[in-house]
Amino acid sequence: MLDNAAVIALGSFAVLIVGYLTYGRFIVRRLCRFDANRPTPAHDLYDGVDYVPTQKPILFGHHFASIAGLGPILGPAIAVTWGWLPAIVWVLFGSIFIGAVHDLSALYLSMRYQGRSIGDVCRHVIGMRARLLALLIIFFLMSVAMGAFCNALADLFINFNPDAVIPSVGLMVVAVIFGLCLYKLKFPLGPTTVVALGLFAGLILWGVENPVPTYEWFASAETRTALDAAKSAPAPEGVEPFQSPYGAADAIRYLQQTGNVQAAAEIGSFKQPGSVVWKTTYGWIAVLLGYAFVASVLPVWLLLQPRDYINSFQLYFALATMLLGMMIAGFLGAPENRIAAEPIRQVADAPPLFPFLFVTIACGAVSGFHSLVSSGTTVKQLNRETDAFPISYGAMLTEAALAVLVILACVAGLNASQWQAGGIYSSWGGIQGGGLAVQLSAVVQGGANFLGHLHIPIAVGRTLLAVTIVAFALTTLDSATRLLRFNVEEICRSLRLGFLANRYFASAVAVAGISFFALVPAGKTLWTLFGTTNQLLAGLTLLIVSVFLHKLGRPVVYTLVPMVLMLVTSMTAMGLSLPRFWAQQQWPLLGVSVVVLLMALWLVVEALLAFAQGRGGVASDEPKAGSPVAASAGSTQE
Repeated sequence: MLDNAAVIALGSFAVLIVGYLTYGRFIVRRLCRFDANRPTPAHDLYDGVDYVPTQKPILFGHHFASIAGLGPILGPAIAVTWGWLPAIVWVLFGSIFIGAVHDLSALYLSMRYQGRSIGDVCRHVIGMRARLLALLIIFFLMSVAMGAFCNALADLFINFNPDAVIPSVGLMVVAVIFGLCLYKLKFPLGPTTVVALGLFAGLILWGVENPVPTYEWFASAETRTALDAAKSAPAPEGVEPFQSPYGAADAIRYLQQTGNVQAAAEIGSFKQPGSVVWKTTYGWIAVLLGYAFVASVLPVWLLLQPRDYINSFQLYFALATMLLGMMIAGFLGAPENRIAAEPIRQVADAPPLFPFLFVTIACGAVSGFHSLVSSGTTVKQLNRETDAFPISYGAMLTEAALAVLVILACVAGLNASQWQAGGIYSSWGGIQGGGLAVQLSAVVQGGANFLGHLHIPIAVGRTLLAVTIVAFALTTLDSATRLLRFNVEEICRSLRLGFLANRYFASAVAVAGISFFALVPAGKTLWTLFGTTNQLLAGLTLLIVSVFLHKLGRPVVYTLVPMVLMLVTSMTAMGLSLPRFWAQQQWPLLGVSVVVLLMALWLVVEALLAFAQGRGGVASDEPKAGSPVAASAGSTQE
């Protein structure tokens, strides 16, 4: 039974549901005192741009899409190198007892301070120095992560999934129309959602039939002629056909195998300045950064919120169909549903399971980035306090379900040869050294094989999953840029530069920070710091929450124990990485790691001093006097 992916998936989902109904509700009773009649920051500070009371289904979709970016896909796809069993155990244990508690408590804390971010709240809970330290750590984390996301998205659009271009761009148009219809024209939510989803489905099918190989735009006439001939002519014997979506990686492979070395060299790779892929990559990065700037300054209801809401249905569909295909294969005994990898694996060149498993799987189990979403955008749209539990705790466990399916797609959906000598999972360098796009392609291929049991063509399944991944990377990119905008505004205010704390200047600084890590040569390698700094931020967030609860006289064991675990694992992982960075002369990685580690230790000291001061000195948790929350009117306001 333990080699049946369907059994593992259903058992994992059952654990997550029980965790939500038991431990989740227990945490709400013990730590939070939500009052449905207490005005939320979205009502108190309504401005129609950032503070907008929102219906629970829409906000759940927006929150879920914002936190479920590449993290719960990339992390598990790499972590199964150590075996699927420790990966799934960490996802289940971490999400229920640490990740969901972290997300819920961060949202709760931000509510008590009128929607301020975790970094800004440090001023009130710990002190002014702690506030600036936290804001700087947050700025680094999001800048490096989104820089890597830009590279990964460009890589996918160019090398692997030009069929995702039309759906990804078209969805932005659909989202703007959806937002206008819902908020300005007051269309009902249900029918508007159905029409938007129908348009999005049409865009996906359009993308399958009409991939956009943007690398061809920069190629010479001779190379374009060679590519056109490859698309129409039958492949020579022994050569894999050049099939849609004609990504640059496939084009290079085909041209090399058919002897057209000059055209293959012209297309080149990201590491070859002046090559076609090099030019196209930086073109895509510029487009993505421009989109991120625009999305961060527009009203949240016009683009981000409706796009994330529509995206969430795409992921629900992908999760449901993957699970259904897995179950059909399992109950029918299809060999494709059997787990090909060992439960626990030892790979010679891989780093030790502890602590690196716990920082490799970040967003699927616990993620500091979630605290920024909870206290940066979600809290500003929360209609009722009681919505916080299903939106924050529930979305975290839904993300854990996604991580479980990603794990199973890699260990059961892929061909068994990928786990044998020469396969991508036969060595640490095979899956880690191949880059983000190789890791994502493993998930896409494995998931598409599951969808095949529902008679969904492999090509359509690959496009559906690729568009899902790209769409959620984009939601993380635009949401994180908005969060960085808030972060920069708070840094300006903390430095008494309030005249710079506007959304246009702050968004420009945010995009500049992202572009640095996206464009510098070390930008790609800096992704390795994301998991470590992300878990470090989760530990620091739990530390801030613990100080707040202590000053309120609430029990802190439920946040303090997870905080210790996250700080120990993340700091140990960062410390073990320093000698390797030194030996490999990776000076940017070494310098950034040392600076972040020192700032984190300083913040811990500041928190311990705040603990020693005893109780009091924080925002009251008693209900505010005044009128209750206005009836929601669908809670959709302009």
